[in-house]
Amino acid sequence: MENLGLKHTFYETGDEIAEAFPALAGCKGQPYAGVCEDTAGHIKASKACKAMLTAAGDSCEVHTSTKIVALDINGNADGKGNRRIVATTEDGMTIQADNVVLAAGPWTNEVLTMADLDEINLKVWEIQWAHYRVKKSVAHSIPQAFHFRKGQTPQDGGLYYVFPASATESVADQDEEYTYVKVGVDFETPSGDLGGMDSFDYKGSEIVLDLMDGWVKEHLPDVGERIDSYTSPYTMTEDSYFVMDTVAEGVSVFSGGSGRAFKFAPTIGDMMASLVTGDESPVDLTQFSAKRESLSFEAKVGETAAVAAA
Repeated sequence: MENLGLKHTFYETGDEIAEAFPALAGCKGQPYAGVCEDTAGHIKASKACKAMLTAAGDSCEVHTSTKIVALDINGNADGKGNRRIVATTEDGMTIQADNVVLAAGPWTNEVLTMADLDEINLKVWEIQWAHYRVKKSVAHSIPQAFHFRKGQTPQDGGLYYVFPASATESVADQDEEYTYVKVGVDFETPSGDLGGMDSFDYKGSEIVLDLMDGWVKEHLPDVGERIDSYTSPYTMTEDSYFVMDTVAEGVSVFSGGSGRAFKFAPTIGDMMASLVTGDESPVDLTQFSAKRESLSFEAKVGETAAVAAA
């Protein structure tokens, strides 16, 4: 942060962290150190999506809760031999276009298969988070915080986070005294890497929920009970870089968000638009190629075989 010229505060001990943020009283006496980026913040996702749709204006037609069941990238929509890409929805509606951008997250390979295109070496993680009830008098000193620690058990990936009430949109305050904070982990459940959504468990793992509850009790002792829990899919690549590439004529793909793509949405949009329009991308897309070695199924198989031989 010093090299980047970012304003920050460094806390040398757990005691200093607890003093600065009383809600993190569990840090007192711990061999912790921390850094606070004083100008950091968070994005309210729902409002951000609404703002981006508003910015798109009349040029954007949005269909929500609409499942694509077929994608023909060599369609003959007008019956005269003119190539069109045709997507068909679950209720029989057809959408025709000269170009398509696939941004289907954990369903990427399912859609690529519909179009008879090669799959990409992606993995899906089950990532868990929850809301905890807390008095507003306590919540005001809960920062947006990430805790990197050594795992306490084989199932504990070690990375936990808490978002303050001001960043929690999906649960509304129910009275004047209490509010809610979001706590989650940034490691996969014991189910491990999944090939797709067919085996995804939206209930998540009780083991991970117990780890989260224990982390809250240890570090945020004045935070109350967990009131809900969720499991969301992360689409991961082997090297944690995004996929942004053209995979066939008129077909571009964004995938491999790896749990951190949303904050870059405007720039990613510009980069993906460049693949469609042919304009220069604001960022070199070479490192995001769908054909890079780390996304090769053959490379992964070879690596596994080498490890086994060793």
